[in-house]
Amino acid sequence: MKSTIKFPRFDAELDTDCCDPYNNAELTLTLRLGFTQINPAGGAAAGSHHDYGNAAKPTRKTIKWTDAAWKTWKDNFCSTAQSFWTGKFWLVNDAGSFPFVTKSGQGYIPNVWCRMKIVAQDGSAANNHHSISVVRLDPSESWFGSHSTLYDSKDTDLVQKNTDSAGNKVMQRAHVHEVGHLLGLGHVDIGKAHCPASGDTNASACYGVADNDMKSVMGSGMELRLEHAEPWREAIRGFSIGEVLTGVLAPGKLFLPFGRLLIGANPLFAVWPAKFKRHYPRTAEEVAAGTLITAKPARPA
Repeated sequence: MKSTIKFPRFDAELDTDCCDPYNNAELTLTLRLGFTQINPAGGAAAGSHHDYGNAAKPTRKTIKWTDAAWKTWKDNFCSTAQSFWTGKFWLVNDAGSFPFVTKSGQGYIPNVWCRMKIVAQDGSAANNHHSISVVRLDPSESWFGSHSTLYDSKDTDLVQKNTDSAGNKVMQRAHVHEVGHLLGLGHVDIGKAHCPASGDTNASACYGVADNDMKSVMGSGMELRLEHAEPWREAIRGFSIGEVLTGVLAPGKLFLPFGRLLIGANPLFAVWPAKFKRHYPRTAEEVAAGTLITAKPARPA
C-alpha cells in the first residue's frame, strides 16, 4: 500500500508494496520548491542586490538570468541536493508497524529506507512547500549573503566555510545545508551555551565551534549525522500512529495494531532509531530478541 501525509514542510509517502523478506518499506519526503528569479531592475543586464535581502547590508553585483542559465542552475540544484540527502538513512522499526505475511505464511516487520525527492516549480505555484528567490551573481563576485529562502547562483559550488583547529579548510555546498533547513533541521550547535535556542541561531557560533560540529552539514561542512534523519522519523511516527488509529476505528482491523499497545511494541513510544547501514525485515521473533539483521538472509531453497 502507498499512503501520503502532507506536512507543512514536505509531503511524505510510505510505500509498503515493495516489502518482502529482502526489501524494507520506503519512505519518501518530497519537497516542492518554487523558484523565482531576481533580476536587475528595469530589465537591465547588470545591477546589484543586498546581502540577505537586507537594505542595511552590503550590495553585490548581479547579472540578468538567461533561460538557459536558469534551467541549468535549477536542474543542478535539485539533482545534487537530492542525491546528497536521499537513500542515506534506514530506520529501525521498533514500533512493530506495517507487518506483512508472505505467501508461505511467514510474518515480517519491515524497517524503513529513507528517500527524498525535490521537485522544482515556478515560484507562483499554489502547492509549493517553500518559495525561494535566486540572484545571479556577476562573475567577479565570490560571495553573497544567502539564507533559506534567498539563494545565489554560486550556492551549489563547493566553497570554504570555516577552518578547523588544525588549519584545515572546512568546505560546504550551501544548497545542501539550506535543504536541511527546509526539511526542518537547525544549526548544529543550537541549544549549546554559545548558541541558545532563544537567541540568534544564525550567529556564526551556531555553525559549530568544535571541529566535529563545524564539519556537520548543518554546521559549516558536508558530513551527514544520524540526527539528520529526524524529518523522516517525524514522518514515520505519523504513519505508524495512524495505523494504530485506523485499527481502533475499524473493528475488522482492531486486533493487530491495538494489540501491539498491550504487548510491548508500542508505536506511541517508538524511537525509530536511524542507521547508516542497510538492515533487513525481521520476523516477530527477531524483533522480540532485539536482533538487527544486516547480512542478507538466505533465500529459501
